Amino acid sequence: MEYAYPTYRIDLTPDIVEQCCATATKLLAEVGFVAAHEPFLQKLRGKAGLRIDGDRVYFEPALTHEYLERFISSKAHEQERADRAAPSDEWQISIAGFSMSVLDIETEEVRPATCQDLRDLIKLANSFGIGGSYPCMPQDLPPLMRAIACFKICYEMADNMRPYDYQQPEQTRYIYEMHQVMGKRFDLTLTVPSAMCVDPKDLGVFLDFYPDWQKHRDINFRILDYVMIGIMKPVTAVGCATMTLAESLAIHMLLNLFDSEIHAPVVMGAGIPTDLRNACWAFGSPRLHLFRYLASQVEWGLSGCEPEVYSIPHVLLETSSAAVDEQAAMEKMSCGLMGAMQGARNFGYAGVLCVDDLFSGVQFIIDVEMVNYIRETIEAFDPHPDIINMEGLYEECREVALGDDTFISHPNTVKRFRNIVPSPARIVREKLNSWLSHRTTLKDRGREEALERIGSFEPYHLPDDKQRELDRIYARAEAELGQ
Repeated sequence: MEYAYPTYRIDLTPDIVEQCCATATKLLAEVGFVAAHEPFLQKLRGKAGLRIDGDRVYFEPALTHEYLERFISSKAHEQERADRAAPSDEWQISIAGFSMSVLDIETEEVRPATCQDLRDLIKLANSFGIGGSYPCMPQDLPPLMRAIACFKICYEMADNMRPYDYQQPEQTRYIYEMHQVMGKRFDLTLTVPSAMCVDPKDLGVFLDFYPDWQKHRDINFRILDYVMIGIMKPVTAVGCATMTLAESLAIHMLLNLFDSEIHAPVVMGAGIPTDLRNACWAFGSPRLHLFRYLASQVEWGLSGCEPEVYSIPHVLLETSSAAVDEQAAMEKMSCGLMGAMQGARNFGYAGVLCVDDLFSGVQFIIDVEMVNYIRETIEAFDPHPDIINMEGLYEECREVALGDDTFISHPNTVKRFRNIVPSPARIVREKLNSWLSHRTTLKDRGREEALERIGSFEPYHLPDDKQRELDRIYARAEAELGQ
């Protein structure tokens, strides 16, 4: 039997990807890339293949082709490893947020996040055994202390919660020292704030930490280049891929020419849907899966080897809604279910609202239930054999027909119902008169559960020696930056 299921009726062929590479090479040669940091550029003057005119760096095509070949070769190796890796059947949920605001669990008020919110939300996630990236950034501290506090709280309260990023160069030294205490690698980010340029502030941070990298080799060099089609990138998938390639390749080449052992990642992003009416992200867009597919096509076009089956490892429960409402439910369920149908078993962004401006503990509870719903939907395609089990059928029907039992209380029902029609943990199905007696909604139950879990869960405790070191670093930062 064949089943009707939509297939993508578009392809990014290797020829199209090759044209993207050619256009990126031309941009780097004729338009150049702005790196407005003279001390950094001074280290690169005289390098073969570069021409520096003021703040703008031009790359000779031969140099770009050399680096492109390395990039393409690395993608081919990555694709080979991905093809050999067996997909995981384990269903997982992860938290994220990066939010500066929270939706208060008790009042639903939108307000700035606090240190206590961060602690409570870590406890909430960990009460399910769920980790991920930090849910919110505390705002009840002086600006320069916020990221430092976020790192400290995440490290001391959980071993599965990832603090990330910094806002200002003044914070970096303290955060780097915290990484060293925890035995983790520090991510140094180089941002593309506008077309064909790198943030000079980030180049300054790079120069500050270059001696540390030489000594310890405990720093990752990352590139942040937002793929906002029609806003920060061309509106087409190929235009976005071309621009991200040109920009990330420029940064990669500059750092590698600075030191041949530094390898910042090169990317060709096909974009993420935006809403051009309001010039913002369109998280939860029904076209998201298409852009994800086109991004994989770019990878295949570069590597020259297309997999036999298209499958994605993870998906984000995305929404643009700023409330725990119908829009959030519609967008998150659409993204999650579509991703699961294409193979995803890892679901991120639990609890996140309004792209990532807002975090809600109640939405987090609902998202956990949503993933359970999606899992049951997918697993229903491969149901438990109890659903067609004939054993004892005549006896069951006979006993009920004679009035000796009822179907709902019969041993066959008791033995099999959990494998055939299990009841969800948080979705209550009942008749109207029953509901009118209490009028409790899923949101109400989510709020009650979130508060109960936060109040009763005992969080992880950092070993005393590491806690003392973090306290010492934080105290020093507070004395110097907490004004």
